[in-house]
Amino acid sequence: MFVALLWLLFLRANIHHNHQSFTVWRLRFWTNDSSRRKLLNYISRLVQSSHLGGLMPRLSHTLLHSAYNVSPLLPLVLRETRSLPSAINELRWLREYVDKTTGYYLPNQKWRALLKLCKRRARGEPLQYILGTQPFGDLEIKCQPGVLIPRPETEAYTAHVAKLLVKAKPFLYEKCQSRQESMKIIDFCSGTGCISLLLFSLLTNVYTKLEIVGLDISHKALDVSNQNILFNALKSSAQQSISFEYADVLGEKQRILDRCQRVCDVIISNPPYISEDGFKKETTRSVRNWEPRLALVPNVSKLDTEFSDDDSENIYPMKTEDIFYHRLLHFHSLLKSKILVMEVGDEAQARRVIKMAMGSSDRIEIWRDWPDQHESGNEKADYMLVGDHKVAVRGSGMVRAVVLLSNQHFKL
Repeated sequence: MFVALLWLLFLRANIHHNHQSFTVWRLRFWTNDSSRRKLLNYISRLVQSSHLGGLMPRLSHTLLHSAYNVSPLLPLVLRETRSLPSAINELRWLREYVDKTTGYYLPNQKWRALLKLCKRRARGEPLQYILGTQPFGDLEIKCQPGVLIPRPETEAYTAHVAKLLVKAKPFLYEKCQSRQESMKIIDFCSGTGCISLLLFSLLTNVYTKLEIVGLDISHKALDVSNQNILFNALKSSAQQSISFEYADVLGEKQRILDRCQRVCDVIISNPPYISEDGFKKETTRSVRNWEPRLALVPNVSKLDTEFSDDDSENIYPMKTEDIFYHRLLHFHSLLKSKILVMEVGDEAQARRVIKMAMGSSDRIEIWRDWPDQHESGNEKADYMLVGDHKVAVRGSGMVRAVVLLSNQHFKL
C-alpha cells in the first residue's frame, strides 16, 4: 500500500509538471489533508520501527514533518543521518546515483530504485557502500562491504604528507639518488588503498621514481585496492609503482622487513585503534553493523613475541587498542624511515603514543583533522605538554595523527 500510494502521488506530480526530467524530485501533493496525514503517520511508524535496524532515539514528529515536506522519502534517510541538512544532501546523492545508473528506466522504475536505496540507508547501511564509491582527494575510491570506508580526515593528513614530501625533495631525493633507489613508502593496514593511491597521484610528477607498498591482512581489502588502481585510471606507471600485498603486522615482523629490504623513506598507517569497549559503546550503529571489525579493533590473538624480545619495554601491559603503534614505531626504527604518520582515535590515545615514541631523536608532532588549516590565521603551531615534553600541535579540528619527522630531512 505504501509503495503504491507513493507511486500514485509521484505520477500525479509528474503529469502536473508536464513530464519534466526525473531529476525534478521536489514533489507537491494534491491529496486532501487527511490522506497526507495518514501517509506521514505511516512513514513515521516505518522510520521509528525496529525492523529497519534496531532501536535508536526517536525522531520528533515535527522533524519528520519538515523532512516529509521536502520529499516523502527524506524521513527514511533522516533516520540514519539524524540531521535534516545531511539527509537532504544524502538524498540528492542517491537521486543522482539513480539517474546515472538507471538512465533508460521508466519513471516508476526509478522511483522504486530510489525507494529501495533509501530503505537500505534507513537500516544503517553506509552511503558509500550503497553508492559504491567515496571521493578521496582527486580520486574516486571504490568501497565495498568488508573494507573500511575512507574518511575525509584521513584524506586531509595524506595530502599534508604529500605537501611535506614535495618540500623535502631536495633532501630526500638526494638520499634516494645516492642509493640509486626509488622513494619508498610503506602504507601499513592499507584497506581500500586510498592513502597509497592519493600519495602516488600527488607525488608522481615530483618524484620520478616511486615505490609504494600497501600491506593488509584482509584479502578482500587487497582485492578492492587493486581494483582501485585501475578504477582511477592512474598513469600507466602506477601498476609498476604501487603494489598491495598480504601481511600480518602483528605476526610477521621478519617477512615484512625482508619485503621492505630493511629500508624505506615514509611509513604511514591508519591502523585498528579502537578498544573492544569503545567499539561496542562509542561507534555509530552504521560502523558497528557494517564496517569490518578487523580494521577497527586490534586482533591481539595474532600477537607474536618477536617485538617484545627485541625491545627493553614489555609491550603487554599497554592498552590493547595501542598495540599497533608499538609495532609501527619499531618498524620506523628498524627501517630508518624519515617520517612516520599514525592515525589515532583521540587526544588520550595520542598522548599514550607520544610517550611510547619519547627517546627517539625525531621531532614529534600532533596533527589535527585539518593539518593545513590554522584557526589563528597563521602557521605558528600550538603546543601540548606530554610529561615534560612540549609537542607541536598543527591544524584545526580534533586530534587525528601522531607524526615523527627526521630533523635532518624536515625543517621547521
